[in-house]
Amino acid sequence: MKNKHFSIWAIAFIFAFLLSIFFYFDLWKRNRITIDAPSYYTYLPAAIIQHDLSLSYIDANPEFYKNKVWYYTIEKGKKLIKHPMGISVMLSPFFIIGHCIAGWIGSSQDGYSMPYQNAASIGVLIYLFVGVYFLRKLLLDYFPEKIVAVTLSTLTLGTNLLWYSSFEGLMPHAISFSLWCICLYTFFNWLKKGTPQLILFFSVAFGLIVLIRPLSIVSILFFLIYGIISSGGRKAFLHFIQPKWKSIFIGVFIAFVIASMQLFYWKYATGKWLYDVYVDEHFVFSSPQMLPFLFSFRKGVFVYTPVLIFAVIGLVLMFRTNRALFYSTAIFMTITVFLLSSWWAWSYGICWGMRPMIDYYALLSLPLAFSFSYIADKKRMMQIGMYVLLTFFITLNLFQTWQYKNGLIHFDDMSKEAYFFGFFQTKASPEWVDLLKPYDWDRRMKGLPQRNYSKAYFENLNENNTISLRGSNLLYLVVNPQAQNAMGAIAKGVLAESKFAIQHLKGDTICIRSSNGLLWSVKSNYENAITATELLAHTTEKFTITYLNAEDNRIAIKAYNGKYVSIGPQWPFIIKANGDQLNKETTFRYFVIGN
Repeated sequence: MKNKHFSIWAIAFIFAFLLSIFFYFDLWKRNRITIDAPSYYTYLPAAIIQHDLSLSYIDANPEFYKNKVWYYTIEKGKKLIKHPMGISVMLSPFFIIGHCIAGWIGSSQDGYSMPYQNAASIGVLIYLFVGVYFLRKLLLDYFPEKIVAVTLSTLTLGTNLLWYSSFEGLMPHAISFSLWCICLYTFFNWLKKGTPQLILFFSVAFGLIVLIRPLSIVSILFFLIYGIISSGGRKAFLHFIQPKWKSIFIGVFIAFVIASMQLFYWKYATGKWLYDVYVDEHFVFSSPQMLPFLFSFRKGVFVYTPVLIFAVIGLVLMFRTNRALFYSTAIFMTITVFLLSSWWAWSYGICWGMRPMIDYYALLSLPLAFSFSYIADKKRMMQIGMYVLLTFFITLNLFQTWQYKNGLIHFDDMSKEAYFFGFFQTKASPEWVDLLKPYDWDRRMKGLPQRNYSKAYFENLNENNTISLRGSNLLYLVVNPQAQNAMGAIAKGVLAESKFAIQHLKGDTICIRSSNGLLWSVKSNYENAITATELLAHTTEKFTITYLNAEDNRIAIKAYNGKYVSIGPQWPFIIKANGDQLNKETTFRYFVIGN
């Protein structure tokens, strides 16, 4: 195989792999309008089929549209689509094709049947192909064929772009990534050639990027910084653009017209040109979660997309050889991470990896390729080491993508313990589920710090702090008033009967008060069963706490008789003080409820 064919064969393999995913997992038969996609997609059936962006047609069949359309009810009972229309605009030609096919084959022409979804998914792959094609052209201006082939393969198979090009292809990320590829190619070549058509193509792509995600308007900073530095400074850049002001003005106008389509929708739906569509969501700029965003086991970029470490290495190496790209990328990505991590839901909910970063993989491909090129010029052992590591990272991404699909990587509650415990798991276990760590998003929204459970934290709890206790069976302890207030670990969530308060007595002795106002008590005449039946603390109502880990919320509770509180082996999982040693049945997790 000749060198000039490496990147072509890489692209062919990438898309053959993506198509194989569609058929192997029967995606073409399954609903892909999921997670946030219903909101991005709503404009299409509303405008093209119903001719009603006010969404009043929903009222005629609310059951059908229950999980298909997301909207806010705002002033005067009006309905407002939450997410921007950019993806609907991009997919509209394929939606129309799907509508025609649905009619030809006698399928439902409701906008949601499989002909629509498959046509839209094909559209995503076409856009991705176009984007990868332009990214290849851009990279070939700086790197040899083999490095370009490795870079393209790494980006698509070694990152969560794979998931968002297939399983959740109707989310905006694959298309936004592709538009970034076009923007980078056209802008870089415009700086070299000054061709008016290039800046016009750039403007169209940039306007669509902003229409998909309005926050992306800050991306213009990257292009301005790169243009100024690569031209030799502000004066040189102004000298470069001065004779091109007409094409630049037209380009700005085109980008504005495209991006302002969203403004016209807001005016139509709300009566206002600008409207805060995120009614109950906001940025928390006073508390950006930059380190967790990048490195946490919950959703950290470098934990779940470790191949991007090569992009960081490449960026550092660029400092000496390409200052323009180094400064523009470093400054822009720092701002981007700050903004993205300042969003109240900085882990972005139900998603595989840190999905908002996918849009910027096209930009990161340049330092990524630079690091590959640098290592490829070194000794053979370094080259072998790089390819071994890349093979590992790509294999890891493929396996973890499969794990995520099968619920073996949680969409938002991962912890360090859960990550390593389940690293090779192919089947979920109660032990793994117990290690998941939900994030308190209510506290984040209110600007409050997260609770750092620990021995010291528990010792500072008082009767004003309401807690819940979860057993090793993953069910919560409740007081059962139908069984003489006996305790059982039977609730799937926190109920009124599963709320308790800690009362610290002398030394390390405590009492536990139930929401019915009565204390836990050990009933020796009922096989040491625990009931919430006593008003005052006597010997049988006193317990001590053992901390399994001083830095988390796992505890064991020992009764006056020297036995640990444990969960019965079967329904109704009666709580008794009869455990002889620390084990799974005698381990509980406590959670503080409220502020």
